[in-house]
Amino acid sequence: MNPNEFDEFHEIVLRLGVAALLGAILGVDRDLHQKPAGVRVLAMVALGAALATLASITAIAKVDAALPDAVLRTVQGILSGIGFLGAGVIMQRTDQNEVHGITTAASIWVSAVVGITSGLGQWLVTATAFGLAMLILIGGRGVEQRLMKWSRPESDQSSP
Repeated sequence: MNPNEFDEFHEIVLRLGVAALLGAILGVDRDLHQKPAGVRVLAMVALGAALATLASITAIAKVDAALPDAVLRTVQGILSGIGFLGAGVIMQRTDQNEVHGITTAASIWVSAVVGITSGLGQWLVTATAFGLAMLILIGGRGVEQRLMKWSRPESDQSSP
């Protein structure tokens, strides 16, 4: 393996590894709250998205550099496919007029995009999106609870 191939291999490992790691960390929040898609699912989603993106980039480089829209088609395909996976975790309880799984579905979708940006080597975008996703998942729960408590009428707040 020559030095260029070695550097390329390390870049591929880095891109795939970062995608899987960040997807897994996003999944920790879902696992901690006993949700259907956790560490393994979100790590696999991010890894798969990064892999598809890398495969698209590699194919363009080897076949024809004049086809950059192939990467965009790959990204579009990933996001369309992930929509079906996310839809599978959303459940409606008609007896209580509640919907569950929307945050998990959104986490799956964001995990895929983190994988795409990681696959593209867009590290600043990847890190920023990951940080914001974690902030939303962890901090958003407390904000939601405070808003729910604030919005309930006084008579509802006294009951456990």
